[in-house]
Amino acid sequence: MPGTLDLDKLKAACDLPKFRALEQEMEQAVQREAQERRRNVEETKRAREKRARKKRLKTTRAAS
Repeated sequence: MPGTLDLDKLKAACDLPKFRALEQEMEQAVQREAQERRRNVEETKRAREKRARKKRLKTTRAAS
């Protein structure tokens, strides 16, 4: 059977500023990853639109 966790003892043993810094670093890493994914999605969308535009122009030139 697992023992109980004394939150006060844990807080006393923990270096709170260090923990908060680690927590902030982790949150920033998640935010950077989310921004990178959004940027990649936007770049992919832009490239797809550019190819579609080129294809439309090529078709209209060929039809003229």
